[in-house]
Amino acid sequence: MTRSSPSGACLGDLLQQFVNHVSHRAQGETLSIMSRASVTLPQVLLMNRLVQREDWTSSALASSLNMSLPSVSQMIDRLAQQGLIRRIENPEDRRQRRITLTSRAKSLMTRIGRARSAEYAVGVERLSPALQHELADILTRVLAELALLREV
Repeated sequence: MTRSSPSGACLGDLLQQFVNHVSHRAQGETLSIMSRASVTLPQVLLMNRLVQREDWTSSALASSLNMSLPSVSQMIDRLAQQGLIRRIENPEDRRQRRITLTSRAKSLMTRIGRARSAEYAVGVERLSPALQHELADILTRVLAELALLREV
């Protein structure tokens, strides 16, 4: 959707401004967790795909992330060395390997998610309670509609 708001800014710009504002208010706990775990943002994005859906191939991940297969393969190698993902041979086609998260990676992603949520909460805590409630209602409706669209 590229329709403009009354101020002329497109919805994408407004969302980006909002996220930039609320995500930089805390002390960077998310980045600290990532640093301690020795993972990069692209690696976290890859693992997030695996949180959303457990069973991926390298080529499907590369396509989903809009990255080259060699880049994704390097990330997968590094994450496997760190014990964060497993490559499981496909019994139907031994040339293919399915990529899944280890319990250690699932725990890491939970910690990152909690830290990110806390950072966003700090970012909006100065809004009035009425506006916080309205924002929560709108986001709940938007996420419900997006979930329905994903099913189609």
